[in-house]
Amino acid sequence: MNKLLRIISVLLALALSMTMLFGCGSSANDDGTVSGDNQSDNGGSTADDGDDEIEALEPSLTIDGEAVDISSNPVMINIGGIDIPFDEFRYVYIYYAASRGISSDLWESDPDLFPTFLEIIVSACKETCYGELLANKYNISLTDSDMDEIALNLANESAQFESQEEYEQALKDAGITEDLLERLITKQVLGNRAYLELYGGENPQLIGSDEDIKADISENYVRVYHLLISADHFYGLEGYEDYTDEQLAQEAKTLAEETLASIQNGDGDIYELAQTIGDDPGMIDNEEGYLFTYGMMVEPFEKASFALGVGDVSGLVETDYGWHIIIRLEQDEYVNEHFEEVRETYVNDRFNSDVNTLLAETEVTTTEYFDKLTPDSIT
Repeated sequence: MNKLLRIISVLLALALSMTMLFGCGSSANDDGTVSGDNQSDNGGSTADDGDDEIEALEPSLTIDGEAVDISSNPVMINIGGIDIPFDEFRYVYIYYAASRGISSDLWESDPDLFPTFLEIIVSACKETCYGELLANKYNISLTDSDMDEIALNLANESAQFESQEEYEQALKDAGITEDLLERLITKQVLGNRAYLELYGGENPQLIGSDEDIKADISENYVRVYHLLISADHFYGLEGYEDYTDEQLAQEAKTLAEETLASIQNGDGDIYELAQTIGDDPGMIDNEEGYLFTYGMMVEPFEKASFALGVGDVSGLVETDYGWHIIIRLEQDEYVNEHFEEVRETYVNDRFNSDVNTLLAETEVTTTEYFDKLTPDSIT
């Protein structure tokens, strides 16, 4: 990988929080479930691993047609008491646009999209603050080992280059400073520290004993297996090329009804059918199903699952993704047999849920610089 892209990759992972320890947001999957947006390992990156460099631009801020003196690094927004200065805001702004292929042509063709883009940038900045917000709420500080880790990560970045001059030039070409790089690395390390102190360490403040976890799962979780016939199940198949979306959906619903009848009269097996005609790849070779709690699935799926008794099969459950047939599975014995895996998932669920709630409750205030931004303001 190009050394400049190496730095960009690290910063994208940090600034856009795409590869933080665990996810902070929720998004719907094709099978109707909802999962954390950012559940990936820390070593990944959203940057292209190719050789094409993102065009470097001289940092500037123009408001009301006048260039702003950015030498003082003015604050753009404040997130729950945490200032986001221009250099950090600009980084997220520029590289989020670049990573999504957004150019000035978009604003020229549809200027009304710009406020929505700014909302996305604010949200991305907000997510990068989760560690600081948790640390402030629970009085968590960086340890000496954390400080050593920050210094080591920073040293490793400069070590990618043959000289300090080459390193500094690469930072300049990317429109960033070593100070910003260090601040972003610190954000990540503090986020990891907060996670360990509150959720994932040896004695986490917010996670109870193993018996407490098992009791919570028994009371507030459900385990199910399901068969999904998506609304576009027949899309692109021979014989359906001329069908409208409405006709395709009706054909899919008919198939779902026939499949349910087959299961109910004993002619069909839900596990076999889910793996042969079902549209949820998560059910392939997986008879253990999903173990989840409230708020993790789309509402109709969740409501139907919790309403079932162990061994019961639902009727058709319609969501935006199609039609589900759900069977509820025993879970207490399953939890005991797979507790280490279940515990890890449980802790991650708690972390994601708590962070989502914290971010939703955190107030964002903007400055005059932000309020007057136009598509031409930041380079």
